[in-house]
Amino acid sequence: MSEAAEDRLVEQIYATAVDPSLWPTVMEMVADEIGALQACLTRLSHVDGGGEGMVARIDPRSVESFYAYYHQKNVFTMVDDLDAWRRGWRPTVVTTADVMPVEDYYRTEYFNDFMRPQDAGATLHVRLELSDTTSAAIAFGRSIRKGEFETAATAAAGRLQPHLIRAYKLGRLLATAPGVSQDLVRALEATAQAVLVVDGDGMLRHANGAGERLLRSREGLTVLSGRLIAQQSDAAKRLGELIAGATAAEGRAGGAMSLPRPGRRFPLALRIAPLAGEPAPIFGRPRMAMVCATDLELDVRAPEDELKVVFGLTPAEARLAGAVFDGLTLPEAADRFGVSVNTVRFQLARVFDKTGATRQADLVKLMMRLAGDLSAR
Repeated sequence: MSEAAEDRLVEQIYATAVDPSLWPTVMEMVADEIGALQACLTRLSHVDGGGEGMVARIDPRSVESFYAYYHQKNVFTMVDDLDAWRRGWRPTVVTTADVMPVEDYYRTEYFNDFMRPQDAGATLHVRLELSDTTSAAIAFGRSIRKGEFETAATAAAGRLQPHLIRAYKLGRLLATAPGVSQDLVRALEATAQAVLVVDGDGMLRHANGAGERLLRSREGLTVLSGRLIAQQSDAAKRLGELIAGATAAEGRAGGAMSLPRPGRRFPLALRIAPLAGEPAPIFGRPRMAMVCATDLELDVRAPEDELKVVFGLTPAEARLAGAVFDGLTLPEAADRFGVSVNTVRFQLARVFDKTGATRQADLVKLMMRLAGDLSAR
């Protein structure tokens, strides 16, 4: 490749930081330069082989079979001694021979059942980043007929690697910097409920005002090294599992749990739910989840003003409905308001007629739903 052509390629590499959709095109350009057939940019776990990626010149069906089974057979990801592997990790260009003897690789299930059907023989990995037990790299596969990568191909990949690393990291930085959209921030600030937004690693991305007050109280939840955790160990494990489920690549689902609080009568009730929205193509914007915390000891205000607006209740009728909500009997309500029991009975009949409720329990349920609706705004 001429110097001018390489400059143009480098320019395209850095363009991916702003527009991640350009990565497949860039990978194809690099593949052509080093004599590769296909490429895949991945971010994979070295614990279970799972993760995510984007591909160039690879059949989508192969991607499906990889995540369905072959990710656990990936000899380039699954390692026997993870700690030793991490200590020896360097941001280098790695070929098949650097991982294991080539003849051994060609006898593996991963090669024979997964790579060979794609006509992918020799491999070359451009390492991009190591984060805890997860690493990112671009894997290039060469046609079986072309044999191993030559020194010149490895050198070309090495020259481009610093640019690929910078573009990848810059793209992730640009994608994650805002964290949470301003529209979502405004919506969360409008609710009285404590809401915390976290990514798949449990890193706290945003807390609304009520959420910040909850964290400051250190009653059940806290933040350690940027990660939202429960203070009690069993609860911490359960919270981590629910966050992982709500931010999973497939089948995202949340759940609920209770969070014990020493010295308190009732625990916190937590609801963990996936946050709508797709991750950026370069998986820089992580999947996120909302952790909604409800303090079961807080009083719930009867929505008297809303009852007047929604159902046309008079002030006296709304006041009586509030008394019913607080658990007062009709004689107790009559005594509180200085009226006769017959008067409150008449008022209650009017409330039933206007709201459609047929008994006091129905009226309380209706007000609970209305109060919950208001707190979620």
